[in-house]
Amino acid sequence: MSLHTKRSGILYTVTVTVFLFIFCSLSYAQDKKNTILLMPDNKAKVDSILSYVEKNGRDVSRGVLYEEAFRLVDQLHYREVEPLLFNSYGYFKRELSEYTESIGLHIKALELSKKQENIHEEIKAYNNLGVAYRRMDDYSTALEYLMNGLKLSEKTGDTYSATIALNSIGNIHLAQGNYRAAIDYFAQCMPLAIKAGNERGIAINLQNMGECYEKLNIADSAQLYYDRALEYNKKRNDLKGIAICYNSLGNILLEEGNSAKALALYKKALPINIQLGDRIFIANSYNHIAAAHLKDGDLPMARRMYDSALHISTAIRSVTEAKEAYWGLMKTSEAEHNWEQAYTYSSLYKALSDSITNVKSSQSVRAREVAYHQNKIALLEKDDRNKNIIMVGSLILFLLLLVSGILYYLRNRLLERNRSLHRELEIRSQIASDLHDDMGSSLSSIHIFSELLRKNGNNSHDLLSKIEANAKDTLEALDDIIWLVKPSNDKFSNLSMHISEFSIPLFESKNIAFEIDFPDTISEIPLPMETRRNIFLIIKESVNNLIKYSECSQASIKASFDQGDLCFTIKDNGKGFDPLKLTNRNGLKNLKARANQINADIQINSAPGQGTEIILVVRARELTVLHAV
Repeated sequence: MSLHTKRSGILYTVTVTVFLFIFCSLSYAQDKKNTILLMPDNKAKVDSILSYVEKNGRDVSRGVLYEEAFRLVDQLHYREVEPLLFNSYGYFKRELSEYTESIGLHIKALELSKKQENIHEEIKAYNNLGVAYRRMDDYSTALEYLMNGLKLSEKTGDTYSATIALNSIGNIHLAQGNYRAAIDYFAQCMPLAIKAGNERGIAINLQNMGECYEKLNIADSAQLYYDRALEYNKKRNDLKGIAICYNSLGNILLEEGNSAKALALYKKALPINIQLGDRIFIANSYNHIAAAHLKDGDLPMARRMYDSALHISTAIRSVTEAKEAYWGLMKTSEAEHNWEQAYTYSSLYKALSDSITNVKSSQSVRAREVAYHQNKIALLEKDDRNKNIIMVGSLILFLLLLVSGILYYLRNRLLERNRSLHRELEIRSQIASDLHDDMGSSLSSIHIFSELLRKNGNNSHDLLSKIEANAKDTLEALDDIIWLVKPSNDKFSNLSMHISEFSIPLFESKNIAFEIDFPDTISEIPLPMETRRNIFLIIKESVNNLIKYSECSQASIKASFDQGDLCFTIKDNGKGFDPLKLTNRNGLKNLKARANQINADIQINSAPGQGTEIILVVRARELTVLHAV
């Protein structure tokens, strides 16, 4: 018997076993649901529904029970269970990747729980909103809700909910490439999960720790954590956790070159994810299976799987999975020597990388995180001082305050040092990400164009122009990264020079009369790296938009310093536009998102036929504060 036949037989057996299990589970669940639905209309029926949906999270057909529960709650005026019902239904929608509906339901749960002073459901709503926004790659909003949930959990001693918040915050760091920071959060979460008896939380933390070590290229540690997570998930019969572990262990095998075993694990995960109905994990499984087929050289199957992943991820607006699918389709097209199609997918991948939904908001995340911890420390110190006033006399209090002041000073010194080290690691991760996304995509395009040039000499002029443009983009990206990390560029004078070097050739190429006014009086203002980076990127994108769309004859870039705030104005006399009709365009979203990362204000004034004016105001604290982890 051939190896292929044996492998097919094993996969067939596993698939049949899984589907038999699914069939039996669904039959039992259907009987249970029918029994509940036949109960008389009273509060006990609502309680039974809530108990069922809480215990049967894998039943993707439980939507009918929610509809019945909402009907009865209105009919019976059973308002005290509404926060729980909205939270539960929101969780159900999230597991189906219906994130917009999920967020709306959790916001309703949050409003009702606050009104009823139901702290437990309020915490759940905060955590659920955090997870939903994290799934949509909106890390800043996610962190805001999660911090609120964590604060209430600590205040009320709800260790179980605290583990959910800590794990989700760790996942935000993991998604942004801050792997060491993520490990710190998962390590904080683990003992709390054990104390709370949160076995699902333990399994999730083990899985997440494994992913961190996988990203850090420490494969043996990653596999150890994945194996332990799989044990916990099998013990709990947590199908989603089992599927995630299969995919993760498959990734390690694929990286080691064992695509056959990796593919077997991926194919075990797929039917589980299909049963659960969570489309982001289904898309993830298709991408994994496609990658294994691509490595094996089975290009038709790889393309089919990537297409499936792309279809699903586009429907649910998952940037991460869509990017993975576009990248895989580009590589598949290259392997097929279909260079025109490879270029199309390369462009789509790059466009998605540049889209607002994928803008990393780590700076805003850091600011919110630091503010939370500082506020927490301040509250603790206030409580300690109040206790000391009651317990000791003025002399002892004075001595304690003196000692506290010294310790506070030393603590701040150590914290500042720690922040600097973490910030350096974060910047390295960001540079690596920029090199991969920007330069990797451009270099792939150059390779594709070169192959097209080799095959088709008739369009050599156009292809050489495209190669030249991509090479220029690569050099500019590299130049921007070098400029960013160079310590001597931390003054406004260096920023103004970099802006001028970028803008003047563009203005001259379009015969635009321009004025660039950066007063000498502000040339020595220091600018932290992230502030300097985002100011430049905002002005760069504004100028690019001006060149592409404004059709102007005059333009200006001006800076001023007003009561400690740094103000920039980019103006043109072009055709203008209606900002309200273009709110979904990535250019405007990028400007606002980057301004938000440095807590700056941005105002876009324009109207058809009246030109465009963009005003950026960077607050004084952003010019001096070093943002850190």
